[in-house]
Amino acid sequence: MLFLKVMVKPSELKIYETTINCHYNMKTIKQISVFLENRQGTLGSILNVLKNERIEIQAAAVSDTSDYGVLRLITSEQRKAADILSRNGILATINEVLAVKIGSDTADLSNAVDSLTNGGVQINYLYTFHVENRLVLIIRPDNLNNAVEVAEKSGLELIKGWE
Repeated sequence: MLFLKVMVKPSELKIYETTINCHYNMKTIKQISVFLENRQGTLGSILNVLKNERIEIQAAAVSDTSDYGVLRLITSEQRKAADILSRNGILATINEVLAVKIGSDTADLSNAVDSLTNGGVQINYLYTFHVENRLVLIIRPDNLNNAVEVAEKSGLELIKGWE
């Protein structure tokens, strides 16, 4: 997994987003990643920025290290949310992830993960949320093209092009 900690101007970020968004032919969805300082109130202030702009959050996951955290979001409007965060001085990047819709049973989760890993997909991280009594897996694999191919060959239901 590659992490880059860079500061870019919002105009430069948009060029990067365009390149990334076109690469996978809409077989994936977009996720916002935000680096967080490990201090009280940081998460709340980011959520308030989104709330004030009426951005709905469909899924969120926070992970941390001793120095910083990473907030990962699926929102109602990914590009708008990233632009709003950037305008407020918050480094937000958009990247592509695999979204797989499965049943809500633990066996369904196990089978989906087994299908991907047995097909050679390394899962860097995974989080879930529910939609219409089904589980949606958000997966960041080591190789997105391979993960899409393995998922399709395994008969997994991909959510494609969710903005």
